[in-house]
Amino acid sequence: MPHCLVSVVVVAKNEARNIEACLQSLLGQDFPSGGYEVIVVDGGSMDRTREIVTRYPVVLITDRFGTLGHQRNTGVQHASGCYVAFTDADCVADTSWLKNLVETIQKAGPEVAGVCGPNLVWPQDSDFARVVGYTQETFLGSGGSVQAANPGRFLSRANTLPNCNAVYRRDILVREGYDNRLGVGEDADLNFRLRRRGYRFLYAPRAVVWHRRAPDLGRFAAKMFAYGEAMGKLTRKHRAVVRWYAFLPPSVLLVGLLMLGSYPFYRVSAVPALVLGGIALYAAGVAFSVLQVFRKFPKPVCLWSAMLIPVQHLAYGLGFLSGVMRGTLR
Repeated sequence: MPHCLVSVVVVAKNEARNIEACLQSLLGQDFPSGGYEVIVVDGGSMDRTREIVTRYPVVLITDRFGTLGHQRNTGVQHASGCYVAFTDADCVADTSWLKNLVETIQKAGPEVAGVCGPNLVWPQDSDFARVVGYTQETFLGSGGSVQAANPGRFLSRANTLPNCNAVYRRDILVREGYDNRLGVGEDADLNFRLRRRGYRFLYAPRAVVWHRRAPDLGRFAAKMFAYGEAMGKLTRKHRAVVRWYAFLPPSVLLVGLLMLGSYPFYRVSAVPALVLGGIALYAAGVAFSVLQVFRKFPKPVCLWSAMLIPVQHLAYGLGFLSGVMRGTLR
């Protein structure tokens, strides 16, 4: 591989529990010596994150602006590589992660803005967190996202690049940039704008990161609400479908509300059948998802996925509607 310098940017805030494992995996990459740098952009941590980072040979930058979009732009501004790779502080990268990303983008044409890889369940996570991860790999959990499903084959086109596992051409990032107002969904916004400009994304199945998931139901629901709200704001910002899956949870929510609202009309023979048919179809989808999770993680705890999917759709749907109605990006 040619010695082309790559800057790996990690955004972090209050990640003392995770940052050490992340940095160890990044500094242990199977990549040419001196061929890459690691930049940690800290968002003003109040725990031991900064102290831990200073133990490692990486660049540490503090950015108290308050959004992920601004943190990523700060990382790009300080990057010296011609490529900029991103991962999150709660991720652990495979030893060949960076090599596979960079080799793929180097071989691609100038119309390819970036490359992503699988975002997999961390095997050392808690049982509940692993069930969360496997549940989100199902169709009802992520809409069949290539990053979650990991089909194991190179794809010449990916719809978006989740920035827990991605590499971009730095000149494109400098020219286009993240929206500084966005604290969540900043990567979806950038990818949408790049696609509008005619750029493509690739998927490299061997560029693997393992990602920690929400450790309990409350934090899972809060995260889903935040994701949904971000996608609602982006939908309003661009007046377009930024990501088709964003409409699935609110559609489920609205259909459920319509079913409840149709109760006074249950005497009409067709209404009960439609309601029961809708409930049966959704229940079948949830049951199939539980089966998929059980195949990957055959433990009784996998039954949590039967609750996680409705909770995700409710929280995400409410967040999406909130984002569409409020529309304020920050």
